Amino acid sequence: MNGEISGLLSGTEPKILLALTGIILSAALMIRVLVIPYFTVIPGRFQLLLEQTVHAADRVGGAIKGIAGIIPAIWRGIKKFCGAVISFCSARRLEVSIWLGSAIILLVLSTLAPSAHTHQDVQTAMRDAVLHDVNQISLFGLKQVNPGLIAAMTVTGILLVLALIIRLFFIPNMKVVPGKAQLILEQLVDLLDGLSHSRGKIRFIGAYVFAAGVYIFTGTLFELLGLQAVASDGVSVSLPAPLSDVNAAICMGCLSYLIIIAGGIRHAGTHGLKAALKEFSLPISMSFRLFGALLSGLLVTDLVYHYAALRYGVPVVIGVVFTLLHAIVQTYVLTMLVGMYYGEVTEAGEKNK
Repeated sequence: MNGEISGLLSGTEPKILLALTGIILSAALMIRVLVIPYFTVIPGRFQLLLEQTVHAADRVGGAIKGIAGIIPAIWRGIKKFCGAVISFCSARRLEVSIWLGSAIILLVLSTLAPSAHTHQDVQTAMRDAVLHDVNQISLFGLKQVNPGLIAAMTVTGILLVLALIIRLFFIPNMKVVPGKAQLILEQLVDLLDGLSHSRGKIRFIGAYVFAAGVYIFTGTLFELLGLQAVASDGVSVSLPAPLSDVNAAICMGCLSYLIIIAGGIRHAGTHGLKAALKEFSLPISMSFRLFGALLSGLLVTDLVYHYAALRYGVPVVIGVVFTLLHAIVQTYVLTMLVGMYYGEVTEAGEKNK
């Protein structure tokens, strides 16, 4: 195909090009002289096809003109931005010089420093991120576990210590007119309480939704810390988000489903149990939604880290964006689903009455 095109363009077949041009011009002349003067108000098939073609060409031309009109505005914006950057740098020469010098020194040192050698390729690293069967960590010298369990224990310990500090030193000193920290905590509790659809009617589900939401959000952000642990084979591995391990995601989904079943039995008896059992696929959907969403961000970040051309700056942006997005979305989705289904099964008895 390429040879035929190059042959046409190189002058070996000029007659064909001239013939095609003549045919196109003759067809356009015939349409203008013999067809267009006989157009009717109610178009036929050929007239309708021709009009649609002309309208499509007009839309394409309008789009091209609109893009061409935006280009000067974009250029003016770029010039304005560059002028603002130059003005800022001129006003703060010392700070900018120190910052640029530090960045250049760190970049040079990171380039000259020897890289850590690992026996893993990108396929092995991504497979281990899913199955956790290669880089396992010794738990107090008793058993080999995957890094997700260590991350889950770390996040749980952090949240328990933080909850104890808030309960002992913060809550007793709350005031009628709240300060900033108290206002943030109250708004957070009110937000998750609203997602649970309880609004004080059933205190337990509000407390569970709050705990589950905080755990999902904190556990997802945990991987941004980049805490390292040494695997049993001597390789240094980063502790992932706890729920990127399929076992933790399944535990969270099944626990939420058991809470829904228990609430249905407690408040609606057999009617609540029947309503809860109808949603038998709920633990599967909640578990693999959490696992798939959090694992995808981990795999994308690991994939970027394995390519030297993308190691500087790109993983930071991608890792932070994926992590924040998953933390917000998955916290909202799971808490909303648990609260919604809990409200449905607890009200099943009243509907049947």
